[in-house]
Amino acid sequence: MVHRKEQNREAKDKIARYAAGLITAEDFVYIDAGTTTERMIDYIANRQAVFVTNAIGHAKKLAEHGCKVYILGGEFKAVTEAIVGEEAVFTLDKYNFTKGFWGANGVSLQRGFSTPELKEAMVKRKSMENCRDCYILADESKFSQISSVTFAPFEKATVITTELKQEIYKDCSNIIKVE
Repeated sequence: MVHRKEQNREAKDKIARYAAGLITAEDFVYIDAGTTTERMIDYIANRQAVFVTNAIGHAKKLAEHGCKVYILGGEFKAVTEAIVGEEAVFTLDKYNFTKGFWGANGVSLQRGFSTPELKEAMVKRKSMENCRDCYILADESKFSQISSVTFAPFEKATVITTELKQEIYKDCSNIIKVE
C-alpha cells in the first residue's frame, strides 16, 4: 500500500480533486478502497453527503473530517486494507447510491474494469450495480491493462484520468480528462 500511494502521485491528486468536486450535499456516496479514492477524502468539501466505504482507513479519515460514514462488514483483507467477501456483498444489497468512486487495476475497452482478487471484485461489482453515477479513478498506467477478474463492463462507468496517450480511448464519451 505504501509503495502504491506514491506511484503517479501528481496524477492521482488531480483525479482525486476533480472526483471530490462531483459530490453534492444530497449525495449518498460509495467510496471503494484504494489509493486514489483515499486521496479524494482530503478534497471533499461537501460534508453533508453520507458515505459508505469498504476501507477502514477511508472510514476513519471521513469521520475525522466530520462526515457521516458507514463501513461494510465482512472479511478484512490486510494487503489492501479493505472489507471484502460475501458478507460485504450482502450488506450492499440494502444501499442505493447516487454516486460511487472506484479504483481499478485494469481499464480495457474489451474486458472492462478489472482487479486481481475475486472477493474484492465481488464487492466492486455489487456496489456498482447499486449506484446511479459510477466513476472509475484511473491514471494512464491502468489503461489497456487487464487484471484477473472483471467487475464491470467499460460502459458502466465514467473514467476520470489525467492523460490519454492511447488513441483507442480518445473518442470514448465516458472518459473525463482532468488537468
